[in-house]
Amino acid sequence: MPELATLLHPAVPDWSGRNRCLPSLLPPLWRDWLLDSGSLTARLSALRPGQFRVQLLAQYHGRPTPLERTELQLHGQHSVWVREVILLLGDTPLVYARTAVPITTLNGAGKRLQSLGERSLGSFLFQQPNLRRTPLRASHCKANALGLEWSRRSVFYLGDKPLMVSEAFTGALTDFL
Repeated sequence: MPELATLLHPAVPDWSGRNRCLPSLLPPLWRDWLLDSGSLTARLSALRPGQFRVQLLAQYHGRPTPLERTELQLHGQHSVWVREVILLLGDTPLVYARTAVPITTLNGAGKRLQSLGERSLGSFLFQQPNLRRTPLRASHCKANALGLEWSRRSVFYLGDKPLMVSEAFTGALTDFL
């Protein structure tokens, strides 16, 4: 499998709000999914009740991508805790996701992030009373072996502690709509 970080954070993406990928230029069906700031877990679960699941690909301490370093305002040699998953309906992969969490965020409520296993990040985040989210940015994916078509990213804050979530949608999502 290609490195997920490379697919989600290409060197020169056309993120919405930058360059030419403005929200108004996104295809309507995709715009609705890419710019919805609610729980993606809840939205996918509603498509086929009882079929949503999370497949954990990896979780590890590592270096942030340049985009994560910028968005999380990390300086120097900071490491992050990374979690990479696939969100599926039945056996169909719909979303590949990467979460980058600064070590300082893994205190207090953030400590529970490391024990999610195959539970969705959304099932934890959207229960937090002090949750904030930056506006979503969207980008079209370059041709790839995973069938990823569009991606989005944003930074969540648990109080004042950030984590960055990047999600890429496969074209198979449209089969469930």
